[in-house]
Amino acid sequence: MTQPLASVPLPSTTTSTTTTVTGSTVTGSTAAARNLGGLTLTMTVGTTGIIMWATSLGGIRMDSLGDYGLPPALPVRWYAGLALLVIGHAGALCQRRSRPWLLAGFLTATVVVLYGTVPLCADVPHYPWVYKHIGVVRYIDVHGSIDPGIDIYHRWPGFFAVATLFGRLAGQRNPVTYAAWAEVFFPLVQAGIVAATARTLTGRTRTAATAAFLFVVTNWVGQSYFAPQAFGLTMGLGLYLVALRFLGTRRPTVELTAVTGKAARRTAITIICMLQAAVVVSHQLTPYLIVAGMGALSVAGYLRPRWLTLVLAGLALAWLAPNLGYVEHNFGLLSGANPVANATNAHVHEFSPQPGKIFNARAGYALTASVCLLAIIGAWRGLRRGERAVGIALVLAVVPVGIVFAQSYGGEASLRVVLFALPFASVLGALALEPTDGGWRLRQMPSVSIVTGALVAMFLPAFTGQEEINIMTPDTVRAADYFDTHAATGSVLLLAGPDFPLRYGPRYPEFRSPGSDDDPNLLHAVRFRNRQLGAADLDDVVAVLRQYSTHGYLAFATSQDVYADVFGLTPPGALNSLEDAVARSPRFQVFFTSPTARIYTYQANR
Repeated sequence: MTQPLASVPLPSTTTSTTTTVTGSTVTGSTAAARNLGGLTLTMTVGTTGIIMWATSLGGIRMDSLGDYGLPPALPVRWYAGLALLVIGHAGALCQRRSRPWLLAGFLTATVVVLYGTVPLCADVPHYPWVYKHIGVVRYIDVHGSIDPGIDIYHRWPGFFAVATLFGRLAGQRNPVTYAAWAEVFFPLVQAGIVAATARTLTGRTRTAATAAFLFVVTNWVGQSYFAPQAFGLTMGLGLYLVALRFLGTRRPTVELTAVTGKAARRTAITIICMLQAAVVVSHQLTPYLIVAGMGALSVAGYLRPRWLTLVLAGLALAWLAPNLGYVEHNFGLLSGANPVANATNAHVHEFSPQPGKIFNARAGYALTASVCLLAIIGAWRGLRRGERAVGIALVLAVVPVGIVFAQSYGGEASLRVVLFALPFASVLGALALEPTDGGWRLRQMPSVSIVTGALVAMFLPAFTGQEEINIMTPDTVRAADYFDTHAATGSVLLLAGPDFPLRYGPRYPEFRSPGSDDDPNLLHAVRFRNRQLGAADLDDVVAVLRQYSTHGYLAFATSQDVYADVFGLTPPGALNSLEDAVARSPRFQVFFTSPTARIYTYQANR
């Protein structure tokens, strides 16, 4: 029976309202205070980490590294600063409120610390092989054109032309002044693209931030330096992002939906073709991995239109066709269907490396295995939730494995697999770190810190463990430049051993050389290895030199001594004793001398 309205007791509006408002105010104020406190603490941790890192740089000595590379030379304060950034990133990720700008700040700081320490502490770009890329840019700058008859770089000149244009616009026509910072620029841009790709696939900002962070702290293969490979990978990742954003289907079995308008899709296709064209004229391998990846996505139903893959393949083949004979003659298009041999990276285990080199290699293997494990866990969890991102990321992470079935890539096929698969394995790894209920909380911060911290601990020896042979001194670079400026045309620069910045100047095509990174050098010949060297070897040295030219030069450098010692090519002091014999011989005269590099000219008539 319904009671009359008058008999129903009315609530005390004033009391209830006051209580409710008061409770809401208290709860809201408490939550706001907690959020502000968490933000302040996280920013303090990050700022302290950056300061500790920056103030540690003055204590890093690059001139006395052992066979474990850079990690033992880094001050405790450097490690403390990095640890605070890892913890701070976990804190920013696990806060109840997502702040993209804060996550981006921690990502940027981590890139600068991990990839910017060496450029800040070294006087010139490291890696001796980066100088051959600088030489191509200097040649184009001086001559204003390319010459396809010189080497393969002039047949794929896109990156070098862009660098030449940049140098002229910036007023820095010799890339040695800025090339070292490519190692910060490329990882930062690539990480941004990885984040945007993960955001496109999952729709979640934190997942995007996690994927980008994982990519940064696991990219150990060292291919972000001033080179066509880094340029090509960046363009390729951008191409995938545009394709997935504008040409992706909502479900694998459904035709292209009207998520974007026709005009936007046409624009996206145009941009994709332009990016592929930039890659095609810059790098030999990357365009075909793009074709394979786009084709696999199309066949799986993730992208439309399918004919776009044929267009991308046509662009790659159109550039390859006139260069096919050159590639086949000088390199071999395919090295054979031997995936086991092609996947073997024999560089680290060549000769008899010191324990540090073996440890560094194993750190890289362990890091790769850890990324694979995270990716598998993330894929399993994503598949259980029905995430569309899993299929796409799996396809793009697996496609690069095909490299080892066709090409050894100079013994680096396995490294290229890691390089091209890592961006998408990082997306899957991000799914593994997500909370099961999707709600990020500060109590998850310790586990995220431990996982990312473990990855960083493996990254450091894997990425910086060879700096004792990668670091070049200004004197050594000056020696290479002096040779390019003053050496006789048609002569040859013979190295006493590997690890010297060959082909650094614009005249490099005028000299005799097989054109590899460290050739010609004496230690390529077995007869000069594993024994002491001296005056009795001078006739053999001259014989090697005269294989290339009647007029030649012989270079000795501290970096060569370190390389020979680290990889066990010669007993300690062998190259020094050979140099002493050269210096005393009337057949050689000093051409250039400095504390870390000397060049002697061979006098054929003596």
